[in-house]
Amino acid sequence: MTGSGASGPNIPQMTLEQAEEFIKLSSSASLPFHYLFNAPCMNNMEWDRATHEALREHVSWLCDSGVEGVIVAMPYLLELVKCQFPQLRLEVSTISHVNSVARAQFFESLGADAIMLDSNINRDFKLLEAIRKSVKCELGILINSSCLYQCPYEYYHNNTLGHASQTHNQLNGWYMDYCVLHCSMSNFDDLSQLIKARWIRPEDIHLYEELGIDFFKIGGRAKSTEWIINASQAYAAKSYPGNLHDIINNFSPKTRCISANLSDTQISTIASPPKVYIDNQALDGFIDFFKKQNCLAECGRCQYCQEVANRVVRVDHNKVDEYITVLKKLLDDLAHSNMFAAEDSRTVSQVSTGV
Repeated sequence: MTGSGASGPNIPQMTLEQAEEFIKLSSSASLPFHYLFNAPCMNNMEWDRATHEALREHVSWLCDSGVEGVIVAMPYLLELVKCQFPQLRLEVSTISHVNSVARAQFFESLGADAIMLDSNINRDFKLLEAIRKSVKCELGILINSSCLYQCPYEYYHNNTLGHASQTHNQLNGWYMDYCVLHCSMSNFDDLSQLIKARWIRPEDIHLYEELGIDFFKIGGRAKSTEWIINASQAYAAKSYPGNLHDIINNFSPKTRCISANLSDTQISTIASPPKVYIDNQALDGFIDFFKKQNCLAECGRCQYCQEVANRVVRVDHNKVDEYITVLKKLLDDLAHSNMFAAEDSRTVSQVSTGV
C-alpha cells in the first residue's frame, strides 16, 4: 500500500498468512522483524479516506503479527505511527537523506527511535561526529552501497521505485529503470566512480563504532541467499580478502538492444555487465584520506579516487566498451521515445532489470 524502496516486480508475493509465518520464524531465531514503509511518497493517497483507513488497519495487522518496527521515509507516516502505534520502533530510512545536524534533530523531534543516515555522508567523519553528538536516537549507516556519490538520479529513482511498489499504482508496478542504466554507464565509463561510491570496507567498521554509530545495514535483499550470507560474514568478521566487489550491492543490469538492418532483419545484441575486481587488501589505509578531506567541496579538483581506481580496479576493457555501447544505444532509444514506436520501427531497445 505505501510502497517501499524496491520495485514491484522484484518483490516476492505472499499471502498475509505466509507473511505472519515468516515473521514468527524470524522472531524464533531472535531476529527482530522490521517492515519497510519507506517509499518517499504515496502520490497523496494517504489523504484519501478509504486508503487512509486501510493504511491504519495494515499497521494494526503488523503489530498483531509480531513486527517490532517499521522503516519510514515520509515524515507524516512517521508521526501517524508514533501517535497511534507507539509500540513500534520507528527507523528513518536512508531515502529521507538525513545528511545534516538539523535534519537529524528534526526527525528525532518527530519521534524517530533510529535514523539510517544518508549514504553520501559515510566518509564525512566530522559531520558524522557532529550528528552523533546532536541526537540521542540510534544512528545507522548503509555500508555496501554502490550508488554514485551525490547521484543526480537518486531522488527520481527512489520515487520510481516507491510508486512501482504501491498497490494503487496505475501501471501495476511496471516501470523502466532509466536511473540504473545511467548509473551503470557512469560506473563503467569512469571507473573512479566505483571508488567514490560510499561503501565501507569490513576492515574499517571499527572507525564508525568509535564514532558512536549503533548499527550497520547490509544492502542486497534482492541477492541470492549465498551472496547475503557471504556479505554478512565478511562484515561480521571485519575482514574480507579478495574482491571487494563481491560484497558491494551493485545493480548493473543485463541489457538487450533490438535493431533492424537495411533488409529489415532484426538483430539482437545482449550485453551483461563486465566482471569487476576491486583488490580489497590493496585498500588498506584508503579511508584515512577522508578524515580530513572535504569531498563535497573539493571532489571536482581532487584525483585521489581516480588514482586509487587505477591501482586497485581491474576490468576487461573490451567487454566494458561493448557494454557501454549497448547502454548508450538503449538510453538514446529512451531519449527518442522509441520504446513507444510502432512495431515496424527500425530501432527498439529493451532492458532486463535483473542484477
